[in-house]
Amino acid sequence: MTKDLDEIYKQITKGQDVLNLSRVERRFWKIVGQIKRIPNPDAVVVNKASKIRDLLYSKKFGGSIPLWISLPICFALAAICEYIFFYAVIFDLQGGIAEYEYWSIWWTMCFLYPFGRFISGKFTGIKLDSFVISPLVFPTLKVNYSSYLRALPPKRKWFFLFAGSWTSITAGILGVIRYIGTMNMFSFHPVIILAIIEIIASTGIFDKWGGELNNYHREKRIVRDWSKLVASNKK
Repeated sequence: MTKDLDEIYKQITKGQDVLNLSRVERRFWKIVGQIKRIPNPDAVVVNKASKIRDLLYSKKFGGSIPLWISLPICFALAAICEYIFFYAVIFDLQGGIAEYEYWSIWWTMCFLYPFGRFISGKFTGIKLDSFVISPLVFPTLKVNYSSYLRALPPKRKWFFLFAGSWTSITAGILGVIRYIGTMNMFSFHPVIILAIIEIIASTGIFDKWGGELNNYHREKRIVRDWSKLVASNKK
């Protein structure tokens, strides 16, 4: 496994065309899947895999922003969205801001999205490196991959479950706050939409798109394989 990772690293650093890079990536992620299923992965293997993953990530998504800068900015932007919404409601504006008052809840949820991973990381012990834009064009937090691979599979599973559920939790809280302020049931429309999306996502139809809940279902399968290995090692 170590030799395979060394070879993959050399291929990536040499520079590959899109097709070859895609093949190298698929080979790499297969090895990562094996590492995740090992009860006690070798530290050298984990470090090499983490190095490759960070290299691939930087090639695909570019730079990142430190957490101490990005999280306060996201919270401030979410607060501004809610201020605009309630300003429009209180002053009963017609047109302009009023046209966007209901859509602003989606912007608020978007800016609060990274906090799902932040809270989940605190509970599971999985470290987070920085702020990035995800493949789904959501602001999110980049996982420290070494910490992630060292974490027990059940912790990785719960990490993604909470992070994936965070959007629905946020939508519910914002819906209640907005309903109290407006007495309009339309404030709960994101909860309904997200519930439908999560039900569909649970079927695995969006697996290729990624996303927290799809990651959760992947890690759940890994936990089953890992548990079998742990049980067999005890015999």
